[in-house]
Amino acid sequence: MGTLKSHKLNHLLQKAPPNAVITSQFLAENSIPKELARKYVTSDWLTRIGRGAYIRTGDTVDWQGALYAKQSQLGLSVHAGGLTALQMKGLGHYLPMAEETIHLFSDGPERLPDWFKRYDWGTTIEHHSGVLFDLSASASLSSVLHKGFEIQISSPDRAAFEMLSLVKTNDDFDAARTVFDGLTSLRPKEVQRLLVACRSVRVKRTFLWMAKDCGHPWVKHLDVSGVDLGKGKRAIYRNGRLDKEYQITVPRDSGEAHV
Repeated sequence: MGTLKSHKLNHLLQKAPPNAVITSQFLAENSIPKELARKYVTSDWLTRIGRGAYIRTGDTVDWQGALYAKQSQLGLSVHAGGLTALQMKGLGHYLPMAEETIHLFSDGPERLPDWFKRYDWGTTIEHHSGVLFDLSASASLSSVLHKGFEIQISSPDRAAFEMLSLVKTNDDFDAARTVFDGLTSLRPKEVQRLLVACRSVRVKRTFLWMAKDCGHPWVKHLDVSGVDLGKGKRAIYRNGRLDKEYQITVPRDSGEAHV
């Protein structure tokens, strides 16, 4: 390999962290065209994992390494959220992560690259692209370090709302309620902001019921007078009882003190 090509490769490897996906867009921005990228593959410096995506040869890249590339190289809003983000923050240890689906969220319609959707990351991944909040794309996100690089995930406050947005069955509700027991340190100011910004009446009512049912101390600092909780009843828990305060169906054997 020529000196110039080797120099470009060394420069690339210094800028691209190990164990992360390297996209064609990132290569082009670093003066490495497709033709040269193909030569790096031939020379066994890079391994192609899909159209427009590479890894360092010998690296084992997981979904976090792919998420890093989508965020830092492609500028997408996608981030780990819901139960996945809570588990990554050590707040979902009540449920085994190995058995859980990885949940990725985008702030609005966003198409993920084909190389990501087609590659086998060794786990089930679901992408949710509905608009849950009237907030900027970067609101309520935090960074976590993974294998030497940082990825953006939801803060625990935001992740709790995202988790509830995916509740469809009684089992989902019960699992979320179990996780909610551990959310003792949510920030009331941030929760207040998210309650106001959340677009889903169903999620807001469920969030407030679970928080009160758990008896978390931060609940007393919330002001729901300015939160739109809609009108009418919401059937959330099948064959449950109606909670009179939040007008949602909840498990019959829980929360009786709040009727």
